Amino acid sequence: MDDMNPEIYKQWIAPFEGGETVREAEAYRLAVADELDDDERVQILTRPDRTYVLAAPAVRDLPGVSDARDEVELRAALTAGGITLNGPDHLFFLDDATKQRLRDTENPSSVRALTDADRAAFDAFEAGVSEEDLDGASVELDHWMVFGAFEGDALVAVGSSYPFADDVALADMGVVTHPEHRGKGHARSVIYALSRGALAVDHEPQYRCQTDNTASVKLAQGSGFVSIGTWDLPLPDDADE
Repeated sequence: MDDMNPEIYKQWIAPFEGGETVREAEAYRLAVADELDDDERVQILTRPDRTYVLAAPAVRDLPGVSDARDEVELRAALTAGGITLNGPDHLFFLDDATKQRLRDTENPSSVRALTDADRAAFDAFEAGVSEEDLDGASVELDHWMVFGAFEGDALVAVGSSYPFADDVALADMGVVTHPEHRGKGHARSVIYALSRGALAVDHEPQYRCQTDNTASVKLAQGSGFVSIGTWDLPLPDDADE
């Protein structure tokens, strides 16, 4: 992805190059930004060549944060200051060749858009999938765009997407497959359907997953997605409640 899409750059690169520099070295930059929301009061973007950190003034002022010389020292200072991070997400985007191939092809007959008329099938699907898988994929029937894969009349995989932010044309997506129907390519077919839908309305398909989610990372890489780096931010304050 040598020629980065402008929407990707706008969301994931430009903000981390801004702010007021607090500490800068060859492979590490910490900057302070006043406009960060509380749930994003510190953000860590780790790219192959450098780690970029954006922090709110209150986070910058925590002991050890401004003095951190690298990501390891920063994370230690954040932990000591009572900030628990979510854990890094890969930021995956499709390479140009895969996007063109998707534009030139159609969804298989077993994959179609879902609507509220599919509520009963969706509810039956949810009943057979673990809460952990559903939460991890963040799939909802009322999302902006929803596709499902079928075996006969049975819904066996569902994916959904939504605009990631108001001012960028990125379509964030997730997919989950019923445990009895995994390993058959359904998740990839649904991800491709969501990507076709996003591209058709000039949105860049975006796929995020935790770096330790081996199956999800494998799905992304095997589907033509390339990671531009990882992104980490604090857990919500009510995450343990």
